Amino acid sequence: MHPVRQKILEILKRHRHATVGDLAAELDMAPVSVRHHLDLLIGDGLVCTPRVRRGSGAGRPKRVYALTPEAATHFPNNYRQLADESLNALKQLVSEEQMFGVMQTLASRAAASAPSDLETLPLPDRIEAIAAFLTEQGFMAGVEKNGDGFLLHACNCPYAQLADSHPELCQMDLQLISDLTGLAPQRIAHITEGDGRCTYRLEITETMPVQDAPLMISVPVGELAHV
Repeated sequence: MHPVRQKILEILKRHRHATVGDLAAELDMAPVSVRHHLDLLIGDGLVCTPRVRRGSGAGRPKRVYALTPEAATHFPNNYRQLADESLNALKQLVSEEQMFGVMQTLASRAAASAPSDLETLPLPDRIEAIAAFLTEQGFMAGVEKNGDGFLLHACNCPYAQLADSHPELCQMDLQLISDLTGLAPQRIAHITEGDGRCTYRLEITETMPVQDAPLMISVPVGELAHV
């Protein structure tokens, strides 16, 4: 982000709201230049004008600028450490089996938020739709045909900073893919092991015609294939 626009965000963060004049004075810039940067921030959805400020005289009301909730991503946060410490605390309180159960529940909840029409699609189209859903979740997913099955690639790990020390998150991903596809994914490449992406082999058995493959099955995490 442009340094001036970042500075405007910081000023609004400290003061909660400001006029063009307030910002121009603090930035030591011409008001017209400040308005240009504000217009760009508004266009990005980071700044809004929730109200106007009326002066004591007969002059025109002044617009008051403030941050939108989306602007929070442009400030420091401690989500990673909080998530890391929360997982560590949870693993001290529950058994390994219970921890797998927690991950399985999280995966099931994530799968339940997928488009409801997935089950109406033929399996090839369903796998493509699942990849699109996973991309929305931060996985940057793609699909490749592989014999009678598919390769599902996840080019990004949404929690890469946590996965090395919390492998149960990777098991959660396996369960999520199983819940979405109705198949037992076999991971053949793994970002945490130095691969450029995680890749899952999805095989169609001879007893499971493509058009009849179920959408949702319950596969215990510990039984999912893991390479």
